Amino acid sequence: MFWSWILLGGLSSFAVTPEQVLKTAWSDTAYTSQEEMRTTDSRNPLRNVEGFVSAEKEDDKNEYEVGLKFQFRSWPEWKLGPDSEPRKKVLKEASLAWALHERYLNLISYEISQKKLAVLNSSMKLSEGYLKAQSLSLRAGRTSTKSFLGAQGDIYKLKRLESVIAQENKLAARKIKSWVPQWGESPLEGFDLLSVQEVVDALGSQPTPDVSLTARISETEFKDISRELEILRGREDQWVKGLDVSQTHKDDGIGYKVELTLQLPHLGSDDLSRQKQNELILKKALKQKEAEDSKDHLLSLKNQIQNLVGLYKMTSQGLKESQKMKNQDTLSVLEGRLLQEQTELDLLSQQQEILTLYVEYLLESERLAAEPAKNHLSKTLKVVSL
Repeated sequence: MFWSWILLGGLSSFAVTPEQVLKTAWSDTAYTSQEEMRTTDSRNPLRNVEGFVSAEKEDDKNEYEVGLKFQFRSWPEWKLGPDSEPRKKVLKEASLAWALHERYLNLISYEISQKKLAVLNSSMKLSEGYLKAQSLSLRAGRTSTKSFLGAQGDIYKLKRLESVIAQENKLAARKIKSWVPQWGESPLEGFDLLSVQEVVDALGSQPTPDVSLTARISETEFKDISRELEILRGREDQWVKGLDVSQTHKDDGIGYKVELTLQLPHLGSDDLSRQKQNELILKKALKQKEAEDSKDHLLSLKNQIQNLVGLYKMTSQGLKESQKMKNQDTLSVLEGRLLQEQTELDLLSQQQEILTLYVEYLLESERLAAEPAKNHLSKTLKVVSL
């Protein structure tokens, strides 16, 4: 018991790897709930079957009746048959991919915001030194009040930015901790995050699928809505509603009875059914538009990534050029270093946006669904141990 307590105490807070975070996707509620879903289509022509028993006594005569009531499904319900398995497979794979997608985004947010905070911490110290240098120069008459106030304003801007990024870091950390409660909120262990160039190389090595995941799901949902609409219309046109078969026991013998229930279509008006059909017609049109709009989603994502990569390379080149410049006086040196650190922050923001779009691309191209056990953000494509 004592050693168990020691062991549990030692495990109460520990460093975590990205792969451990990704592993929790397999226990995500949206994914595990797919196992509980039941097939909604069947070849059974019967909607419902009921049994009934009745007894009657009159003038010392006993009468018993035993029977069954059969309620039939409409022709479209029976004709369309079972087709939920392919849809169930798509949703199950997609639900795991969505769970992984959420974890990837939070890993990116946490890792990049950690790096940004480190750069901001350095920038804050430089800015405070720059403000002191400006103060001395102002007293000596070598700088203007405007420059001094500008340096003060830069510190306030850095503090606001630091607050925003710290909040982003905190939210990502809270989310990761909800998946791995024992995590001590220390830096992620062994996270060899992809560089921008490695994202470019990975995109170049992957053929772009013709259809995105969103388009495929929209198409599936469009078919489901069409089917539901056909079923509702079929119920309105349904003639044979039910069949009752019974056996009657009397003192003088046994009798049989068969009753057929017919619906006379279009003589009545089911407003609720019509309202539901109208809603489905609108929903069907919107889903069709959504499917059409998402056909080029993958190419759009790829173009966005390539455009951002071009901007990233330009910014990176500008940083290299600024690092070559030689400044003599203290103010110029500090200004140069502050500019370089601002550029580093810009590069981190661009890298974060590129990685976020790349994860979106992996989701939409169904790479996350096809290879869920790989850490796609790892340089070495580390494997999630299941």
